[in-house]
Amino acid sequence: MKPCLDRAFMKKRVISGLVYVVVLLAFYLLKVMVPYGDIIFDVLIYGFALVGTLEMIRAMQDNLARTEKAIVFVFAIICVPACAIGEYCFGYGVHFTAICFFALVISLLSLLVFKHEESTLENIGASLVCAVYPALLICLLVLANHFGDTPLWGDKFISSSEDLQQMQFNSNLAIMFIFTISPVSDMVAFFFGMGLKKKFPKKLAPTISPNKTVIGFIGGLVGGAIGAVLIYFVYHAIFVNNAIFGNFVHMYIWLPIYIVIGVLASLATAFGDLVESAIKRHRGLKDMGDIMPGHGGILDRIDGTLFATVIVYAAFALVQMVAI
Repeated sequence: MKPCLDRAFMKKRVISGLVYVVVLLAFYLLKVMVPYGDIIFDVLIYGFALVGTLEMIRAMQDNLARTEKAIVFVFAIICVPACAIGEYCFGYGVHFTAICFFALVISLLSLLVFKHEESTLENIGASLVCAVYPALLICLLVLANHFGDTPLWGDKFISSSEDLQQMQFNSNLAIMFIFTISPVSDMVAFFFGMGLKKKFPKKLAPTISPNKTVIGFIGGLVGGAIGAVLIYFVYHAIFVNNAIFGNFVHMYIWLPIYIVIGVLASLATAFGDLVESAIKRHRGLKDMGDIMPGHGGILDRIDGTLFATVIVYAAFALVQMVAI
């Protein structure tokens, strides 16, 4: 009976995973092929933020009063579009996000005065966790989605560097990195773990996630490097200078940079998986939601991706600063 249940579970997991990939690919193609495609991709990111915030509120509901839940969700509703509009129109998405976050903090602290009977310091801390993860982290994904774009109004430009323009370190590449490295890293980590765990059984974090092994973690880093190499050749063959056979100028410089970004992003992916595992263990949950059968919730799918976004965005910002 158990094998039948396992097959049914795997079937659901494969189907929902394929649906996720198809939706993601469709939005990415719209992003790169149609006018205002970045805004269209923002809609997908916004959906991640709203569903993910609802999942976090559900997970932390025992530590949140009704007013605190409302404030956190309103923050997610406002913050992500504010970041997108601020970045797209003016190039100041970080500033708009900071304003929203400070408004959140003041609103939560005010509850200690106006709702002191039901609001505690522990509640405020739980509310901040629900706001930062995922909505505030998703704002970085919004910034990556507009990286290198010239604002609709304003005089902020990416760089005057011929090399940077030639290599096309822009939002198309950033999004490709974010949504390729994490799944490739997870897949290679899974095969390393399954194939070598008998020879190398050492656990990575036994109290947080008993199924994760050190050899699987190493496999994830290998997967990050492999994903980065694939991104380099695929992206340059398709996008750079619209060349049919690609443009691989200064490969000896840029390919190692891609690989470093890929390995660091895979490291962040593994850390993000552990963070979510820790949250679920503390809350006594198996999954964060049930929107994706076989996977769980949106946060179960994008946990590592959110932390990989931090690395990719920081790396791209660093390349931009060095190239200016």
